[in-house]
Amino acid sequence: MNLSNLLQNIMSDTGQTDPQFGHFVATGGSATTIVNTAFADFESPPEEDTLKNRIAFVESTTDGLTPQGKWGEVSAYAEATQTATIATVTDAIGAGDVIMLAKQDLFPLQETIFRVNRALTNLGEVPLSDVTLTSAADQTEYALPLGAKRGLLQVYYQNELNDTNDNQWTQISGWSVQPGAAGSTGLLIIPQLPSGRTIKLVYMGTHPTVSIYSDYISEYIHPNVATLASVLECLKWYNNRDENQGANEYFTWLMQNTEQQLALAKLQFPMWKPAKTPQWFTDHSTSGYFSYDVSKFV
Repeated sequence: MNLSNLLQNIMSDTGQTDPQFGHFVATGGSATTIVNTAFADFESPPEEDTLKNRIAFVESTTDGLTPQGKWGEVSAYAEATQTATIATVTDAIGAGDVIMLAKQDLFPLQETIFRVNRALTNLGEVPLSDVTLTSAADQTEYALPLGAKRGLLQVYYQNELNDTNDNQWTQISGWSVQPGAAGSTGLLIIPQLPSGRTIKLVYMGTHPTVSIYSDYISEYIHPNVATLASVLECLKWYNNRDENQGANEYFTWLMQNTEQQLALAKLQFPMWKPAKTPQWFTDHSTSGYFSYDVSKFV
C-alpha cells in the first residue's frame, strides 16, 4: 500500500466520494485534463465548475503504469465538453483509466496527509534497517544513526564481500549503545571487526514520513490497521475543530465506532517485531567466529 491507496481508502470510508460520479472510467484526457463523455448520459450530469476543488485520483491505468496513483486538484470543469482541468499528473490520462473524485469539504488533502503521518506514528514503531556504517581497522566505536538510538535490536556485519547476493550476514553480539543528546548521534560499541565490512542495524523506529503518492506504508502495518488509524485521526481533527467541538453526533459516533474497529484490527493483525540479539561473547575474525551463551555458566 502506498500513500495514494491509503488516501483513497480514507476518502471513500469517510463518504467524500459522490455516489453518482465519485468513481468513473475516463474516455480521454491529458496530463492536465480528464474527459468523461459518459457524464452527458447521466440523469443529473455535473454542471459547470461543480467539480472544482475536488481531488482527482488516478485509481488505475489500463497498463498499470504512471500516472496510476497520482492525483491533481480540479481547478475547472467544462460541462459542454465533460472536461475537468486538474493540476498536472505529469503523464497523460487515457481512455479506460479509472478516476476517483473526492471532496475536500471536511478533510482538505494536505490536512489529511498530515493526519496520516500522525496515525502512522501513533501506531508505534516499525521494524527498520540501516546499512550506512562500514567497519574500520582498530575501531570498535561508531556513531549510531539518530533513528536507531532508541530501539536497536540486532547488529550484523557483512562476511562475504564478493557476492552481492550472498553477503553471509553474521550477527554480532556483545554490542552496547551509549546515548547521545537530543539531535546528536548515540555511540555503538561492538567487538573489533575486519575492516571494510558493511554493518547492518535492525531496529524499531518511527515510521518514515509519507508525502508523495508513491511513498510506501510499511508492510508491517496491515492495510486495514493503517486505514482505520488514519480515518480515526481525521475524525478526531474534525470533531476537535472550534466550530464543531464534537457537536456533530454522526461524526462523534463514527469516531467511536472507528476506534473500536481499530482496536479489533490491531489484535487481529499485530505488528511483527524482530527479536533482540542474545548477549553472547563472540570472537569475530576473517576466518570465522566462535560463540557461547554466558548465561549457561552463571
